[in-house]
Amino acid sequence: LAVLCATLGAGPGHGEAETRECIYYNANWELEKTNQSGVERCEGEKDKRLHCYASWRNNSGSIELVKKGCW
Repeated sequence: LAVLCATLGAGPGHGEAETRECIYYNANWELEKTNQSGVERCEGEKDKRLHCYASWRNNSGSIELVKKGCW
């Protein structure tokens, strides 16, 4: 249990860069010449947090996923 707690509590300390993996998706992948989906690994700057995000469009009640990734 102590090892598990240490693993879960481990993260970037003050002044260290954070690394995060987020699900990646791009509805416009053909136009933007990217992959359609996958996992995106992001490395941040010192003292700045990374977040996973999702953006969508709501046209007349029909929700369409546009992009997912790191921010």
